[in-house]
Amino acid sequence: MNHTLRMNIHKVEGAIIRLLGLIERRGFSVTAMNAHTDEANQQVEITVHLHSAGRSVDTLARQIGKLYDVRSVACIASVEQAVVMRESVAC
Repeated sequence: MNHTLRMNIHKVEGAIIRLLGLIERRGFSVTAMNAHTDEANQQVEITVHLHSAGRSVDTLARQIGKLYDVRSVACIASVEQAVVMRESVAC
């Protein structure tokens, strides 16, 4: 099954590696990835297309949301409606 996640993360060393490592350890395969940097806010918006064999993308989104550098996670449905799973404001 194919899924798409959109995440905003802090632009710090190792944040993308931690994110991709978690996705891989949870049994998902990254089929495509796109990243845009917002230098003013020191953030990176990442869109990841995933493939899994029956694993729950909602559980993955909650686990990604618990990573320290992740600001928000959204599961993009097939009709392109975003459901925000978690959002926090950094001080």
